[in-house]
Amino acid sequence: MSKTDVSLPSNRAFVIQLQANSVVSGIRHRGRVEHVASGRATHFPNEDDFWAFVDTVLAKECSERSEPERLAGD
Repeated sequence: MSKTDVSLPSNRAFVIQLQANSVVSGIRHRGRVEHVASGRATHFPNEDDFWAFVDTVLAKECSERSEPERLAGD
């Protein structure tokens, strides 16, 4: 698969903003992450919390897409 064949759906897009004093080459990245489609955002003190947020948002997106659509009044 070439780079142009990769699917990049917008509901899986995130904006990551790193603090100015965040170490780029180490593991001490700190900053803020926002899920573009939902607007959900959080500050993260480390990479583990960053990835936990991303995983949570993507799991929620996945579960919402797999739920059957309900008719009004149900």
